[in-house]
Amino acid sequence: MEHRVLKIKRILCSLMLSIFLLWSIASFSPVFSQDKEPRPEEPLLRLLPPESDLKGWKLDEEPQTAEGIGLFELINGGAEEYLKEGFARALLATYRSSEGKLISLDIYQMLSPESAKSIQRKKAGDRGKKVSVGEEASVEDYYLNFRKGAYQVTLSGYDTRKETVEWLLHMARLIAERITPSP
Repeated sequence: MEHRVLKIKRILCSLMLSIFLLWSIASFSPVFSQDKEPRPEEPLLRLLPPESDLKGWKLDEEPQTAEGIGLFELINGGAEEYLKEGFARALLATYRSSEGKLISLDIYQMLSPESAKSIQRKKAGDRGKKVSVGEEASVEDYYLNFRKGAYQVTLSGYDTRKETVEWLLHMARLIAERITPSP
């Protein structure tokens, strides 16, 4: 009888371990797979709007980049959500106007347009005023979120003044023009 109980315990342990392994693989598969052949990567820095188009706005410091799990070092909270959805690379930059105003820019390249859409919905939801930038965009308070192809982009202006929101829109459109459409 004791031998039979041990055998049942081993079977249950093996079954539980198998379920856990399958769950782990399914949970992290977007991070490690892509549905199509990988495309040659374009440099994320190429997506930054040229300062000549920004009339007095300049990079405040060197942009920061991250790939894969390096995102944890770059952003304070939220990296898990991006990685779970299928994160590839990120670029974070801050622009300063000649008057000292700041605009933060976060560009996230996901593994697929579907991943970018999922992150966009989680980040922006259905709140905010819809605007014409990329494939899906909205402005809420001093944030502008949009996506285009496999990219999700957030610009933050730190106040709700009309001029700030206009600059967010202007920068967002310049960035969206520079994103190569997904195949």
